[in-house]
Amino acid sequence: MIRLLRYVPGWSVPCISPYVSKVAIYLRMTGCEFELVAQDLSRLREDAPRGKLPYIVDADGTIVPDSTEIIVYLKARYGDPLDRDATTQERAQMVAWNRMIDEHTYWCGVIQPRWRMDDGWETYVPILARTDQVPQEVRAFLDDLRVHISNEFVMQGMGLKDDAAVLRDFETDADALSDFLSAKDFFMGAQPRSIDASVFSILAHTIEAPFDWPGKTHIAAKGNLVDYMTRMRGRFDLSFEN
Repeated sequence: MIRLLRYVPGWSVPCISPYVSKVAIYLRMTGCEFELVAQDLSRLREDAPRGKLPYIVDADGTIVPDSTEIIVYLKARYGDPLDRDATTQERAQMVAWNRMIDEHTYWCGVIQPRWRMDDGWETYVPILARTDQVPQEVRAFLDDLRVHISNEFVMQGMGLKDDAAVLRDFETDADALSDFLSAKDFFMGAQPRSIDASVFSILAHTIEAPFDWPGKTHIAAKGNLVDYMTRMRGRFDLSFEN
């Protein structure tokens, strides 16, 4: 059985990382058997090939890192039931959308409200610690981690912008997702594709996340995105043990 390493679960998502969630959703969509396994964070740099999650350990011991690389591997190893009849144009579009979500929407829609904004951070700490009574030493560790993530945010470039500019970036991404989905059943059309794992993950990590900020209000008002999430849950088992 495939083992998918995760951090900790949260709200409606299998992991606080949208990248881990994307892989878990893809596995559910394709019917591959897998188990979610908590990573020992004290061994993260030793265990994870790139020092971060996700990575999978396949039944034969093969270890694969990175959410996008994992899905490429799974398609090659176990078949491609979602994209096997996709056109070359559809495949190109899915690459572009996945890149936008992973490399842009993640920063302005996930890192901004959770790690940069003080109110969001205070909401996030008990989720990370998995308790409302956060021990002092755990709080100190998480506050240090916040500094590290904030530095990555600056190095990526998004963190150099002020809050209003980051919000505009997120709203632009949200509008693009909504406009492209339009009235389609799934992101690419009448049938689900692998990109739906990425789209559903980022929506669950923004619309349903317990961080109140204007970006959440903006994207949650997109009725077609909310309806899309309902359709995805009606088509696939996207509930996870937390």
